[in-house]
Order: sequence, then structure tokens, then C-alpha cells
Amino acid sequence: MPNTKPVGVAFSDPELVAGTTITGATITDSTITGSTLTTTTVSGTFTSTATTGATIANGTAGLYFLTTAITAGTTTTTAPAGSLATTTNATGAGKLFTSVAGKWEFPVVA
Repeated sequence: MPNTKPVGVAFSDPELVAGTTITGATITDSTITGSTLTTTTVSGTFTSTATTGATIANGTAGLYFLTTAITAGTTTTTAPAGSLATTTNATGAGKLFTSVAGKWEFPVVA
């Protein structure tokens, strides 16, 4: 792909636009199909279809939107320490939890 963006000293990254194919994936408007993404950087609106694991994560923690009940100090988790969670279940709904030593706890506010 020729460099069509006059950015930097000599080269620039190609622009990803509708119709661009990445290892079998096709970008159409704001949708990527035909591939499973494991890492991406997003700015602006982000919609996740994750049904397990973190919706958003970095190397050491993630953000979890759950449907299961969470009781602080009781409900166990395998989420990395420092992860945050909320649930739509009646038990824990509307509260924020953090992963500490294998359990969901209420976060400490300093």
C-alpha cells in the first residue's frame, strides 16, 4: 500500500478505511467482521459483545460487567487484583466492586 499520508519524516501508517482487509477481517463503517480480535485500541464509542472475561483490560486488570450476583467479601473471582466489576443482578446491582485476593470487595476510597 503506498504511503498517501504526509505524516512524520518519511513514512506513515496506512489509514484503515471501509473495505480494508486485515487477515481475513473486513472493516465496514465501524464494524469489523470475519476475525476474532484479541487486542485493539479504541477511541470514541466502544461496544463490547464479550459474554465472559473482562470487557476492557490491560496487562494486569480489567473492567467486568456481570449478570451474576456479587456479595462483597463472599463472591470469589479469578479476575486479576485491581479489576473492577458491576452487576445487573439484584444482589450487588448499582454497586462497584474491586478484585482483592480472589474475592470481590468494595473499593477503598482514599
